Amino acid sequence: MFFTSYASSTGDRGPVQRFHVDVQNEIFSVLGRTTSAEGRLKHPEPAAGPDPAVLDCRALLVLYSAEYVDDAQCATEWSVFAERMDRCMRRTGQRPDSIVGVVWRSHALVLPRPVTVVRHIVNEEYQGPGALCLQQDPRNRDRYHSVVRRVAARLMRAAESPPPVMSEAEGRAVAPRFGPSRVMPHKRRDVAEPAIDPPDVPAAADHDDRQMMLLLVAGTRDRMDRLRDHVGYYGEHAEDWRPFRPRSEETVTSTVGWAARACGVDRMAVIAPGPDCPVPEDIDESVTVLVVVDPWLTGDPAFRVLWERIVRSRARVAAVVVVLARTDEESTANAIRLREAVCRTPARMPDAAHHEAGSREALAHIVVAVMADSATRPEDGGAGSNRGRAGELTIESPAERRVRRQRERVGWLRRGVDPWPPVLSRTPGESLGPG
Repeated sequence: MFFTSYASSTGDRGPVQRFHVDVQNEIFSVLGRTTSAEGRLKHPEPAAGPDPAVLDCRALLVLYSAEYVDDAQCATEWSVFAERMDRCMRRTGQRPDSIVGVVWRSHALVLPRPVTVVRHIVNEEYQGPGALCLQQDPRNRDRYHSVVRRVAARLMRAAESPPPVMSEAEGRAVAPRFGPSRVMPHKRRDVAEPAIDPPDVPAAADHDDRQMMLLLVAGTRDRMDRLRDHVGYYGEHAEDWRPFRPRSEETVTSTVGWAARACGVDRMAVIAPGPDCPVPEDIDESVTVLVVVDPWLTGDPAFRVLWERIVRSRARVAAVVVVLARTDEESTANAIRLREAVCRTPARMPDAAHHEAGSREALAHIVVAVMADSATRPEDGGAGSNRGRAGELTIESPAERRVRRQRERVGWLRRGVDPWPPVLSRTPGESLGPG
């Protein structure tokens, strides 16, 4: 009936077997103990290709982890099953809901863009410990069994409309849609943090490298003391901004750097524009620029002047991210006012996607989405071209990208009773992660 795909390199075969059996028993309790209701679990030994069960199973249960999205065999299994779903879509005009994903290990997990397009993910625990930790914590027994029941229900529903069966030869011809070749370019180095250029030396243009620049529009503790009551999130320099305290002590700079490195960025420059560090006016257009804004800074009279300098620069601004941390009670209480303050400034760039990050995880996911967009940006010399760097997958066409960005801007500006957007975006093609 279903096949459970997971990364055997995590070394947690026992807990995976227990989860598989728990889901299986829940299905048996509804459908009866029949052969057609049995699921199959991936073999623990690595193999050159996908498990044969992926070719004919009615539904795919995926246990996502950082190891899973960086494993070639897992990527192939996922891609083969996704191709079966695509074939069903081409034949019938309807895409079956046949992939049921569970966040197994949430640590360091950044879902690849092809995965985020599939909107059938049991993701409620993505902000928290993941299904593995729920299973191992006696205090979360009820939450764990709730996930098991919901996964079983989704699998039974998915099995009612299975995608077409695929032969072994057809499976071998399917190219992986993510995996080591997608997230680990040949120039990637095994270091924890990306190389960050000095603020006054922007990264030089190099068409063989993927380069990124972070324009950090944030203040220092002294500067923010005039604008808000709680200034414990700030330091002596703008780069010391830690908006996600107390949940995380990571700075915005380190979070963006970590996510950029995961995407294969070779060089990243960090610039905090201000009186001592003006906005460069000769930023090479090949550099992807991400602007991260503290909305509290809109209360500073110098904010508008600073933003106009950014607009006048030749920066290719890919996205503007406004940080409104959920853990910051003062920001939560003033969320609507701060959003309106941003909307009244020139901060809305027509050619840039607009996001709001409420957690460190959300900021990391946005960086991944921005770099994916950057890889598909048309080249200046080729009208209508939608290819990224040589050897990389084309993620979306320019037309699709424009539609998605328009939806992002509309969603960002929409105001409602709840000042926070939903955790999971329902817009196809957007990044997945807590808001």
